Amino acid sequence: RPTPRGASLAFAWSAFGAAVLLFLAVALAVATGATVAMDDAIEAWLHARAAPLLVDVMTVISFLGAPTTLSTLAVAASLFLLYRRKYAESATLAVMVVGGNLLNVGLKHLFQRGRPVFDDPLFTLPTYSFPSGHAMAATVFCGLLAVHAAEHIERRPSTRIVIGAAVSMVALVCFSRVHRGLHYPSDVAAGVTEGTARPPPPTTPPPPQRRGAPGVARATPCPRAWPTP
Repeated sequence: RPTPRGASLAFAWSAFGAAVLLFLAVALAVATGATVAMDDAIEAWLHARAAPLLVDVMTVISFLGAPTTLSTLAVAASLFLLYRRKYAESATLAVMVVGGNLLNVGLKHLFQRGRPVFDDPLFTLPTYSFPSGHAMAATVFCGLLAVHAAEHIERRPSTRIVIGAAVSMVALVCFSRVHRGLHYPSDVAAGVTEGTARPPPPTTPPPPQRRGAPGVARATPCPRAWPTP
């Protein structure tokens, strides 16, 4: 019978494999041009209805979900966890967020997809578009926050609020990038799957308890049988 630790690890690896397959599916669709019509139609519809107030709101949300912003928060949080001597959590946070940003830069140069083009663009960037670094960074950071809440907050309503806020933030960041004309919908979809495709951190088994340690029942020795005459 599998232990809860083993079942949780198996689920984490299954989720990792599913996310990798989804990313490869989106990448293949983009490479073959299967998403061009959908991407262009959504971008044109949003661009034609870009209200100034909504553009300003999306700019703020985009800044909050930027890789540089979240990396700075991750490094600060890692240093705080290091100060609290939570070495494993500190390393996990730093590697997941900062390492994810480096991976995203490598993927952008691998695919080299240009950003959306408009006659009257709201914003322009000279960098590549696929996959979205904002979507990836927001997914990793908010995902780690949701996992931490699920593991450490005992009250279920509070846990649901944190998870709901994390999911909403990822969705808003993704929408802000498409609304501002800096990414195609397929870019942010790939960014989310990239951010989800994180292998579970290595787990160390609990140390074996020494004989006679507190809380461990000691076996009662069997009485020695008397020799028969």
